[in-house]
Amino acid sequence: MRIERDYSQHWDDKFSTREWGRYPPEDLVRFVGRNFKVADRQEISVLEVGCGPGANIWFLHREGYRVAGIDGSPAAIDKARLRIEIENTGLNGIDPDLRVGNFSSLPWPEQSFDLVVDIFAMYANTVDVIEQTLGEVYRVLKPGGRFYSKLWGTNTTGFGQGTEIESRTYDEIPLGPCCSMGISHFFDIDEIRQRFGSFQIDAIDTIVRSDAIIDSDIEEIICQCTKPG
Repeated sequence: MRIERDYSQHWDDKFSTREWGRYPPEDLVRFVGRNFKVADRQEISVLEVGCGPGANIWFLHREGYRVAGIDGSPAAIDKARLRIEIENTGLNGIDPDLRVGNFSSLPWPEQSFDLVVDIFAMYANTVDVIEQTLGEVYRVLKPGGRFYSKLWGTNTTGFGQGTEIESRTYDEIPLGPCCSMGISHFFDIDEIRQRFGSFQIDAIDTIVRSDAIIDSDIEEIICQCTKPG
């Protein structure tokens, strides 16, 4: 039986009470460095969906890019905005455009961004919402714009555990990196090729590792895409 829940308060509570990573993942830094070497970085507009308290937005803003972010948690947006105000003063003349909202219905016009980033945000939804979000990402990207998405793979501890909502989507996962994180969808490469089919898929990379602290196996799937144009 399929169960639908509103997780807005769930994530706001977590962002209000928990300290999260302060720095972007190395793979995102590498991707941005390889693909956006321009003299005037403020010409490049970047959106992060599910930006949380802003580790990636903070990095992109201090590197000089024109940045925007959206998250359903007011607490997360407040933290992201405050950190940038305190730590990035004088480094970028354009204030970040940070909004509380639902990334399956983005409040920006079509063809607004050169890059959209998803770091373990889109996965925390049902397939319907994931597909809506992919459609919105495609809409707000400029032709030739890039999409960088990081997702949990099916070889991650916790897959198949908890309450099954639909195929590969679970709630109340008892172990692994998605433990107590609410609804989680796990991907494999075939599904990514299917769901990301409106994009040109440039690369799908996997990072497989162990995490001894939480006694888990981790499979991170990184999808690099381009909007045809």
